[in-house]
Amino acid sequence: MPTIKQEKVFNKIVENRGNVSKTMREVGYSEKTAKNPKNLTESKGWQELLNTIKDEPLLNRLNEIALNKKGARDSIEAIKEIHRLKDRYPKETTELETGEVKVIIKKSA
Repeated sequence: MPTIKQEKVFNKIVENRGNVSKTMREVGYSEKTAKNPKNLTESKGWQELLNTIKDEPLLNRLNEIALNKKGARDSIEAIKEIHRLKDRYPKETTELETGEVKVIIKKSA
């Protein structure tokens, strides 16, 4: 079960564009703990929180972005961060079909 601090980080992380350490400090984690965000992101509680995020809305949002271009940068970065944290970020290249649009995501070096 996630702790209160884990839930606070989870709910606030998009505001900080996926910067886990910064978000951890903002919700009250110590500087020392925030320097090792893997202790949070690899915890059972964090994984439970990630499992509450459904993939279909993310793909729908990517489709919407591709069609409208509104809020594209922030939304795409947030979606990429969520997939990275869920260990679903592509190792090389992945093609996602979202209705009318095919999105190709390439891993950056």
